[in-house]
Amino acid sequence: MNRIKKAYETIKASNTLRAQIETTIRRERRKRRALRGCAGTAACLLILCVAGVNLSPAMAQAVAAVPGLDGVVRVLTLGRYQSSDGGYEADITTPKIEGLLDPELEARLNEQFQENANAVIAAFEKDVKELKAQFGDETVHMGVDSGYMVKTDNDDILALDVYILYTAGSSSTKHTFYTIDKRTGTLLTLPGLFRDGADYVTPISAYIRAEMERLNRDEGGMFFLDGEGAAFDGFTQIRPDQNFYINNDGNLVIAFDKYEVAAGAQGSPEFVIPDEAIGAIRK
Repeated sequence: MNRIKKAYETIKASNTLRAQIETTIRRERRKRRALRGCAGTAACLLILCVAGVNLSPAMAQAVAAVPGLDGVVRVLTLGRYQSSDGGYEADITTPKIEGLLDPELEARLNEQFQENANAVIAAFEKDVKELKAQFGDETVHMGVDSGYMVKTDNDDILALDVYILYTAGSSSTKHTFYTIDKRTGTLLTLPGLFRDGADYVTPISAYIRAEMERLNRDEGGMFFLDGEGAAFDGFTQIRPDQNFYINNDGNLVIAFDKYEVAAGAQGSPEFVIPDEAIGAIRK
């Protein structure tokens, strides 16, 4: 069971997006430089049409004035796989993004979603076969629930959480977040939110550590600090590529998987980082 659990935890977004992410970051920076001094009209040049095609500035302004055509970047359900066989249960939903300004990025993201869903389905079917061979008609409870949640959907940001919940006795959850700037059509990265060369890991980590200490002390939190109950020396700092998204208020939210920094009863913790902690280094 531990081997199977580990296999599901390692199913996540691959590195095939890295080159595209770097390209979109460079493109976004070039746009920022080109648009300085034009703040009053720049947003009109970046409006998305429903088909995901780049519009001319004149057409973009016309579309922006039409009620009901805002927020055209959206997430749909591409497909759903369900299986129920004795104690073996699976419910796997595949998302699809439509309307990105960059159609190549859109296609690559959707391909990644489909590949991940196919990998989860294949792993589930393989594990059911192996468990049946090992345990026969004995009842074994094993479940996989994979899907998505839209965390933010406003005029500026689409944030998507693609998750895998694996259950066999206990449960574990793996999250992969995608945060898209609707106005530029780019996939955001954590380092890309900050000024070039800025140390964002230290202030974010310090705030989260203080919050964990407060929650443990005042609200019965179960965060791993100072090695208590943890397989490591407790939380010290976030990874440079830590899971994150931008919430509806425009704030950075740092996210952790179940068991990553706390006991299972804490779920998958999230921390909203206040502007006073990082405002000086954000772009």
